[in-house]
Amino acid sequence: MKGELNKIFEEWKERMKRNGDGNFFTKDGILRQNNKSDEQIEQKWFSSSKRILFLLKDQDQVGETKWDEDIRDWLKDTENDNEKALEQKRKNRNLEILFTKRLAYLLWGLSKADKNCDWWYDEVTQHIEDVKVLFNTQPFALVECKKMPGGGSLKDKILNRHLSNYGDLLKKELDLLKPNIIICTSVFIYDFVVSSYSEDSIQKIEGHNSIRIIRNDNHTETLIFCSYHPSVFGKKKDFFYEGVMDHYRAFLKSKYNDIDA
Repeated sequence: MKGELNKIFEEWKERMKRNGDGNFFTKDGILRQNNKSDEQIEQKWFSSSKRILFLLKDQDQVGETKWDEDIRDWLKDTENDNEKALEQKRKNRNLEILFTKRLAYLLWGLSKADKNCDWWYDEVTQHIEDVKVLFNTQPFALVECKKMPGGGSLKDKILNRHLSNYGDLLKKELDLLKPNIIICTSVFIYDFVVSSYSEDSIQKIEGHNSIRIIRNDNHTETLIFCSYHPSVFGKKKDFFYEGVMDHYRAFLKSKYNDIDA
């Protein structure tokens, strides 16, 4: 998969240069882990029943200076890391950063919830050490819709321009990674992803407009969620988690009702 993904990235970078969208690029995908090869992680990812992908806006690089970055190394120490980078990655793995803590809590909830356990936010916080272990051992993916690094905020019109200009490449990347749970961290990203599927394959849950169920040709399902962005402030502590889990519990309820009927 590495070679195919790099081809997509190279085409994306070249198109960005032609469009005047900068010379710096963010690589992304399945996060790497210490003491595991990429091949081991990919094998576990593709054999998993829940392949959870967070579809983000762009990489936050505050200030005028930008650089190429591979966010797949957010949790993995590399030989090129300086002391500051190593400390940042230690904090990421230990869930000391609010952004990564929110991702980890939701990763836990989506991975663990079933018809017998709803996993409410306050319950998850009581299992923080177990959440850390899952976050650092279960493969999951982070993908930026806008590969040109940003700076703290992103206007909707710029996000939509990048979705329009590079959406075909984003779809190729998603098709290659084959997630079956996609967390879209913007309504515009959500609309883009949903619109990439045929209307005949899309199912809704009454009263839950922030989830769509895709019925695939091979009789599997892909869940698409419309979510807040994990960097948003000024809301209740559980807004990011429950903003997705409320709809996921509704999906589980509908699924098991169909099975029991």
